Amino acid sequence: MADLMVQIDGETVPLADCNWSMWAECGCMVAITMAVIDSLVLATAEQAHKDHSPRKRDRDRETRLGYRWELITTDRYRRELASNWKCEQHRTPAP
Repeated sequence: MADLMVQIDGETVPLADCNWSMWAECGCMVAITMAVIDSLVLATAEQAHKDHSPRKRDRDRETRLGYRWELITTDRYRRELASNWKCEQHRTPAP
């Protein structure tokens, strides 16, 4: 398969160098998945959402709650988000 290329923020990058991030309405990133996993290619937000939430009722609920999917580069994830993607509001309380 030829390398699929995408454009993010004016830069053309291989889809294999990207991740789909799921964001809550409040602006917190709540999930992330690689855009290419072996032979699985998640080229659209809908494909990423379906892979993450296989049941339609879960996807419908997440959409109603304002969750959205965004394609980001792995570099951006590592540089800006990797160590700080759960906010205090959504952190699981310590026992």
